[in-house]
Amino acid sequence: MKRKLGKILVIAIIIHLIVFQIILSVHGDLPVVASRISGISNISVIADHSAPNDTLFGISVEVEILNRADENQTVIELSDFRPNVFINATFVNQSLEIDQIACAHATIMRYSYQPGITSEGSLVKFYINQANLTYLPDGNYTLWRLINTAYIINNITSEELPAIITVSSGIVNITYIDFDYIPTEITSFSFIFPIVFLSLFSLKVSLYIRRKSSITKYKN
Repeated sequence: MKRKLGKILVIAIIIHLIVFQIILSVHGDLPVVASRISGISNISVIADHSAPNDTLFGISVEVEILNRADENQTVIELSDFRPNVFINATFVNQSLEIDQIACAHATIMRYSYQPGITSEGSLVKFYINQANLTYLPDGNYTLWRLINTAYIINNITSEELPAIITVSSGIVNITYIDFDYIPTEITSFSFIFPIVFLSLFSLKVSLYIRRKSSITKYKN
């Protein structure tokens, strides 16, 4: 009985540790800080009489910033972008163009991100060079949250996961990309599980031995 339980324990621990090492190797090479567009809502036309030949649109965007490290990470930007969510488009009607309303101030900004996921919101405004539009023209719209770690003063890596808005015959479909991320709590559980399992098994074996000894004693 003890030998069978021992074999099961060894196999279970080996399998679990292999899986744990795979998780560490897969996630160890990923960028430290990442952004993703997690929600898009309220795509609407905004009244604007200053550009009679264009249509002004607004999109409410939810963003998630992921810090995969175990400590705060600071990204230093040499320009302060407003908004820091950008949009680009490829239209079916190739005569159409998109012009985003954005500005950049020559101000050094420091963005600090805690471990895990931080959420934020943004409003993206842009013109399309056609008057009196009531909905987005057919095409593909790409939105991403800029994290500029290209400056030499940043010592971390980053990635920006976009969302894609596809419009076909006025029908809107949105594709989001999820983080490749396992929360620290799950990783910690993965590490602790073999130890807990070993302790419980040892207790069970100990009780089994005592019970066996008691039975043998009374038989004698």
